[in-house]
Amino acid sequence: MQELQIREGAEEFELGSGPTGALLVHGFTGSPRSMRGLGEHLAAAGLSVRGVRLPGHGTTWQDLNSKKAEDWSGAVDKEFANFASGHDELFVVALSFGGALALDLAARNPGKIAGLVLLAPFVLTKDPLRFLAPVMPKLIKSLPGVGNDICLEGQDELCYDKLPTVAAAHMLKYCKNVRAELPKVTAPLLVMHSRNDHTSPPASSQFINDNVGSTDKELVWLDRSYHVITMDHDRDDVFRRTQEFIQKRSTGGLT
Repeated sequence: MQELQIREGAEEFELGSGPTGALLVHGFTGSPRSMRGLGEHLAAAGLSVRGVRLPGHGTTWQDLNSKKAEDWSGAVDKEFANFASGHDELFVVALSFGGALALDLAARNPGKIAGLVLLAPFVLTKDPLRFLAPVMPKLIKSLPGVGNDICLEGQDELCYDKLPTVAAAHMLKYCKNVRAELPKVTAPLLVMHSRNDHTSPPASSQFINDNVGSTDKELVWLDRSYHVITMDHDRDDVFRRTQEFIQKRSTGGLT
């Protein structure tokens, strides 16, 4: 089978060097582009950064419609194992559905993650269409896209303009399982979410904060952005808080 071409700018990336690593995970229908600016900031602060590209992303929405939850979680598992092997400690920073993948990873690997930073994490939705998710793929293969929910003009996370219904059904079922796993998550946790998010409800972050097993945790609310807070008006605050969280919990002597 011919390998699909990755869209220019949607490639995975590696930046910086050092004993402390930060694994960056983008969201559903998005691409590593959404995490690139944050990655560059963390690399400049002395971290070794890896931005992953989830299977089915950065190519075509039809490609994503052929993937399942085990493809995405398996890719994150592999990236984590490979990246962790070359570093003294590893933090995971994730956006949107990437947050669900990061929480699942942390729940299954207690003590192996130095800290989690979740940005507008998606683990639940209040969209009425969620009740039709199991049957929707039999009726239609895609819906209008939900990406690029960004208040700041001129930004593009290189997402799909369609929401693949088959993949979305797998994603929502996976999120339900992740919600049940939250008490197993004990890693230090920072969650940031905009009150004006149109894609992931703020209730998602509140639910995470209320149900994780972590005792070292903080929930920060933002007001000037929409969903993709790494590319919106609050991005400088997001970058700074992420860096400070990692610095305070790192044993690698970051400055």
